[in-house]
Amino acid sequence: MTIKRLTYVCKLMSIIGCWIPDSWTSPSKRILYCTYSALVWINLHVWSLSQILDLIINVKTQDEFTDNFFSTMAIACICMKMSNLLLKRRHLGNTINTIEKEPFSPLNIEEEEIRTKFDKLAKRNAVAFTLVISGYVLSTCAMALLTGYKRNRLLSRAWLPYEYSTFLSFTVTNVHQVVAQIYAGSITIANDSLFNGFLMHTYCHFEILKHRLKIIVADKKCTLKRCSYLHDHIYKYASTVNSQFRIIIMIQSIVTIATVCCTLYELTQKDLGSRFLEVTLYLVNTLVQIFYYCWYGNEIKLKSLDVSKSVFQCNWTSLDNDAKMFLVMMIRRARVPIEFSAIHVVSIDLEMFTTILKTSYSAYNLMQ
Repeated sequence: MTIKRLTYVCKLMSIIGCWIPDSWTSPSKRILYCTYSALVWINLHVWSLSQILDLIINVKTQDEFTDNFFSTMAIACICMKMSNLLLKRRHLGNTINTIEKEPFSPLNIEEEEIRTKFDKLAKRNAVAFTLVISGYVLSTCAMALLTGYKRNRLLSRAWLPYEYSTFLSFTVTNVHQVVAQIYAGSITIANDSLFNGFLMHTYCHFEILKHRLKIIVADKKCTLKRCSYLHDHIYKYASTVNSQFRIIIMIQSIVTIATVCCTLYELTQKDLGSRFLEVTLYLVNTLVQIFYYCWYGNEIKLKSLDVSKSVFQCNWTSLDNDAKMFLVMMIRRARVPIEFSAIHVVSIDLEMFTTILKTSYSAYNLMQ
């Protein structure tokens, strides 16, 4: 399907095997791309399985547990992100294309400018997030390739059914983990940037709704109907987005708590030496990911509550009673804000971010 919005994110998804390019229409190309997607999926899951088995078989001490646990959780979460993107690929494409149809399509130049502004903002955020995650991935991969041979140390702990003491076996295993790490970082960028893009467009349509309310006049009741229709569909659009990412958000929250707890324990309990920078960067990247969700989820919650204020700022005194009823309906609807949630348990906002930090610190104290 042809995608006109969030093209930067769709290109990233094409690179990692989660989005068939629009130009690949022939059956042979589609079979080739599906094979590529399967290889990427298998590569990540083999790495994840080796870490899980190491956690079960090889780990004996608490230090070894903390050294492996947060990394294992993170890779398992990324595997789920890729599976979610593959399983819901068609639905995600439909969600992107929904904003090109009524009632989301712009009605005038001003609304087109508003949407263009948020398109550019979504792309800038995605590029910035790409740089942050890529910086960590490239630094860890470089360290694994440059210093791993001296210490005979792989990129991450793993249980393997063979010895990797020889140069060839170590090289093959290390390269496999490095490639998997690059794909893992790319999947994180694509998934989180896609979700953020949906949040940005939800916020964008509240801005368009605000603009439409400003230009209401008495002889255009249909404009009010269109505003009410748009307001209702923004809620439906947000609900659709939330349903597609609800499980991933919950898993990401749990992984963040485990990561913050384990990395704090590592940083305070033993001398990490050269790994201090790696662990610190990993902690920062994990917090950036969940903050990425919480910030824009909080902004949409506040913006949805702000609709009532926009209604009172419009020229409502010149409208007839039937038109005012549409405004009353919008005000009543706006009393319940849009809240993106993790399996209906917690709302994705700044309060959730602080709760994650507090829970992580409590778990860290318990480990001590």
